[in-house]
Amino acid sequence: MRKIVLLLACLLSFNTVANTSELLQRVTESKLALSELQSSINNQSLHYQTKLEQSLKEVEALRAQAESIQRASDEKVISYEQLSERVRAWREQDNYQKMIVQSFFEQQNLALSAYKNANGDFTLSPSVFNTLQHELINKLSPNWQEKPVVNDKGEVVDFRVLNLGPLALAYNSELAQGGLLTNQINQTLPNIIPNIYSASHIEHLARFADTGSGFVTFDPTLGNAEKLLHKQDSVISHIQKGGVWALPILFFGLISLLATLIKGYQLLRIPKPSHDFIEKVKQTDVNNFAMSVQFKGAEKDLVDIAVNNPVSEYRDDQLVAFLMQYRYRVENYLGVVATSAAIAPLLGLLGTVSGMINTFMMMNTFGTGDAATVSGGISEALVTTELGLIVAIPSLIMSALLNRKAKSLNAKLEANAIKLSKLELQSQ
Repeated sequence: MRKIVLLLACLLSFNTVANTSELLQRVTESKLALSELQSSINNQSLHYQTKLEQSLKEVEALRAQAESIQRASDEKVISYEQLSERVRAWREQDNYQKMIVQSFFEQQNLALSAYKNANGDFTLSPSVFNTLQHELINKLSPNWQEKPVVNDKGEVVDFRVLNLGPLALAYNSELAQGGLLTNQINQTLPNIIPNIYSASHIEHLARFADTGSGFVTFDPTLGNAEKLLHKQDSVISHIQKGGVWALPILFFGLISLLATLIKGYQLLRIPKPSHDFIEKVKQTDVNNFAMSVQFKGAEKDLVDIAVNNPVSEYRDDQLVAFLMQYRYRVENYLGVVATSAAIAPLLGLLGTVSGMINTFMMMNTFGTGDAATVSGGISEALVTTELGLIVAIPSLIMSALLNRKAKSLNAKLEANAIKLSKLELQSQ
């Protein structure tokens, strides 16, 4: 029995080993088949991807060809209005290019007659661009050239001229003259700007002309400083810019000045009322009041009234009447200064309105392209305002000072008169 069991166990173990070896062999065969399948799939994917890229390129090429065909088709059926619009745009571009070239030729003082057709119209030809190329090369590498120049004495003399961009320098070694050049309006020859280059500046310019290196004085404003130098107005020309409204402003300013001088001189000559007036009156002999010299001006008149009249309402009336006359005499013509101070800015404002009206009329007639056509009205508006303020501010200050002086004199004299009205000073 035991032997039979052992025999069966041996048979079972042999079958298990046989099945395991068969299973491993099948797994190995499956892995190999899977690897071959993956390799095949990868190769097919690369092949299809390459074909897809080629197809996309062909589609893009066909799309571009279709767009060109469609554009050509659209050009064939373009409307007359579109053609006219294109022609107009081309003409505008051509005119703009001609304008730029003409402006360059005018700035460089180059003749335009050689580049005009039979009708006298400027045309863009190869010779024009050759000239432009030559000028631009000269601009990049400037050289001294002999040219006629008008010197500071008004004489036409040949100078060595060097153009440095927008700047132009001239030097004459024989005359030892030189300086910056400027092109005046309606003049074909350039002028040397006078009173700019001193002897030391000319020496530096001579060294620069001989050696090619040195210090050169130039105008960084490109001519604007010279214009400002020549546009310095005198007082009369500045007032004339104010137009007709400057005359009444100056008239009131003159009246205010005369009234200020007269009243100022008058107020300075008036004796100041003394603070110890009543004490002096009490200490003075009544019988010698009329001959006393220590009382002057209005105080003397007050003492005379008090001496000649006893304490009564009549004396008070006399004192009040004198104070009213004195106030009128002191404050007379002070209103002229205050009136001038009030009227002058109003006249300036009136001139401002008039100038702006003229400005808008010029703008309506000539447009806003040229500033010179509207500058006259603006000058009138600003100058009249300036003159009005120049007259009003000093007049207002002097009016306040004169009024304060007059009120101080009146107040002190009235205080002395009130104190004097109760004193018994009648002479015996």
